Amino acid sequence: MTNFSREALAFHFQPEMLDFMMQIRLNNNKAFMDANRAEYVEKVREPYYEFIEALTPAALDIDPRMEVQPSKVLSRIFRDTRFSRDKSPYRDHHWLAFRHEGEPREKALMLWFEIRMESVSWGMGFWGDNRPAMDILRRRMLANPGELVTLSDNLRKCDFLLAGENFKRLAIPDELDQRLLPWYTRKELLLIRQNINPRWVFEPGIAKRLADDFMALKPMYQLLRGCFELAM
Repeated sequence: MTNFSREALAFHFQPEMLDFMMQIRLNNNKAFMDANRAEYVEKVREPYYEFIEALTPAALDIDPRMEVQPSKVLSRIFRDTRFSRDKSPYRDHHWLAFRHEGEPREKALMLWFEIRMESVSWGMGFWGDNRPAMDILRRRMLANPGELVTLSDNLRKCDFLLAGENFKRLAIPDELDQRLLPWYTRKELLLIRQNINPRWVFEPGIAKRLADDFMALKPMYQLLRGCFELAM
């Protein structure tokens, strides 16, 4: 059970943050950001930093080696435009991603949370596809199917939905428990929280709500983390 300070329990984002995000979308250029950087820090970055600090005890409970430094957990405002047709230099949204310290983002297992103007989402999964870790998970499904069936049932009760791209062609062993077929064919694995009310982020208690959901993901995190480490 994660203990929360009075300040952490009272924390919530301000609706004005969305107004500033919209301004970035409509004025996505260096001149605008140079003139409004202090407002960005006040209305967007600092609230996210405070939120990350409120979630840090839960993140470290899940993985004592989780990266919790706010500047490394929060996405950067600058976009990588090298391989994109959209050359807008700044993001009009932010996300946070708790992952094991010192590891590159690609293929990493992470707990994530994101606010966009159109939606709010959070969950857990690999950043992109991670074939080596998923192959180890597939072997574990065959060796001990009851383990993942139980975890899957528990996550469904907590409103988490399995998502991510599937393999179009993948040999399915005859001995596979058919309840695990949606997991076995997964190319990339995400567990996404369903039935989120976007208004929650503007109400006190959002940090506890998210921490409780992250803690519900802890057993699955530990299973996937073990697969990740065996694949390294």
